[in-house]
Amino acid sequence: MIDGTPVHAVEMKGVSKSFGGVKALVDVDLQVEKGEIHALLGGNGAGKSTILKVLNGVHAPDSGTILVDGKPLSEISPEASRRAGIAMIFQEMSLIPTLTVAQNVFLTREAKGAFGLIDDRAAERRARDLFAMLEVEVDPKAIVGDLGAGQRQLTEIVKAISQNARVLVLDEPSTALAVSDVERLFVFLRKLRSDGVAIIYVSHRMDEIARIADRATILRDGRHVVTAPLSDLPVETMIEHIVGKRSRGLSDVARGGSRIGEPLLEFDNVSGVTKPKNASFVVRGGEVVGLAGLLGSGRSAIARVIAGIEPIVEGEMRIAGKPVAITRPSDAIEAGIALVPEDRLRQGVIAEHSVASNIALASLDRLSRNGFMSNSKMREQSDSQIGRLRIKTASRDAAVRTLSGGNQQKVVIGKWLSTEPDILVLDEPTSGIDIGSKSEIIMLVRELAKSGKAIIMISSELSEMLTACDRILVIAEGHVMDDINRGDLDDLSAPEDDPVARLQAAERKLQIVIQKALSRSEGGTHVH
Repeated sequence: MIDGTPVHAVEMKGVSKSFGGVKALVDVDLQVEKGEIHALLGGNGAGKSTILKVLNGVHAPDSGTILVDGKPLSEISPEASRRAGIAMIFQEMSLIPTLTVAQNVFLTREAKGAFGLIDDRAAERRARDLFAMLEVEVDPKAIVGDLGAGQRQLTEIVKAISQNARVLVLDEPSTALAVSDVERLFVFLRKLRSDGVAIIYVSHRMDEIARIADRATILRDGRHVVTAPLSDLPVETMIEHIVGKRSRGLSDVARGGSRIGEPLLEFDNVSGVTKPKNASFVVRGGEVVGLAGLLGSGRSAIARVIAGIEPIVEGEMRIAGKPVAITRPSDAIEAGIALVPEDRLRQGVIAEHSVASNIALASLDRLSRNGFMSNSKMREQSDSQIGRLRIKTASRDAAVRTLSGGNQQKVVIGKWLSTEPDILVLDEPTSGIDIGSKSEIIMLVRELAKSGKAIIMISSELSEMLTACDRILVIAEGHVMDDINRGDLDDLSAPEDDPVARLQAAERKLQIVIQKALSRSEGGTHVH
């Protein structure tokens, strides 16, 4: 208490920030209490990441004040924020891939031995204890570059909590986590809350927000919209504030039909190095086929095999009825295949380069003549994709790092659409993207299918898959367990005039199918 006034863990008042003439924040207020899990919500470009980077000292605000535990942050730098007790897990992660897990966790805070030398063994012991608190298994000696996305995310979380922070900021922490890891994370966050830690939680997954948060602040177009307890913010109300108009999420998306053509992609008992295993399926022109399954089921492995990133060990892949030998990504591109990868920042874009040069990356041969790039063709191509995908950017020359996560993803999609592929593989295309942009991308997927393309879509959010896909393949332990027509997942008992209820009922049915498939795969029963 100061003069009888409660002291907030974090108080940001009148914060504004612009980048190259684009106003990212306009007079934004944010108050977070001690012992509170506070959700920060908003669409792409709403200003969420910007205000968090201001709090963490990465960006200096153009105006406004920041108080932590009642004390003003006089210096704006990551080190000053860390001294004030703030730890942040960035959406794009900040780990060094060539170091071990333990070395990353204690980077710049290394344990020292008697002679002042770094003591890696002490760091490994401390890191192992922290992972044990989360009840997850990550080897502290493992090289981070060898870890999967889920284990990297858990390492990022442990790195933050190792700092004994009084304010913990998590930006999309569950994106790469399995369901069981999310539950462990929630248990741990509730422990921290009971210890008086203030937690700022950013997620586009509304079900998570409803389960974990006490209050929420919603931003839109860089401005504060509302702060309220979760009890006053049912999902439809949250969506209304985020989008700025009455919406019912993905249930509003009109799927429409498309003419299903001849097979464009066929797998015939295809196996990879570890996954997939004896996978057989067909994807036809004009068709969107979803790959559903839990993290580690082999969905992304199938995408990597199609794109030539990983080899086919057994079986045959055919394109337009002809067997093909895809041994490297360039073979796949020449065969009319494009992959929008799961991790846009590590695999999809060069963040420091411009929007135009990123969109050009996969089609340089089309944009050059006699070894020289045609700048006019590159500008024409980038402007076409910016307009087609409604990419929100200051200009085609803006660095991709200045864009919101959703707009960065649109740049990746635009890059691959510029190759004019016949077969498009989308691996988590809406990861970390707001509901409005998700709808736009799903409608784009449907439009591409109508134009005759064969599309494979991987998504951990079943409502997206149910909205976008004509068929859904259920994957477990690398095997194709089920092949289901989208219409077969409709619940006839759900009211026809309530699309929200119908989508939720279909999602429940698909969730049950996935769980049953997992049980069958563990029992050795597979569908070929």
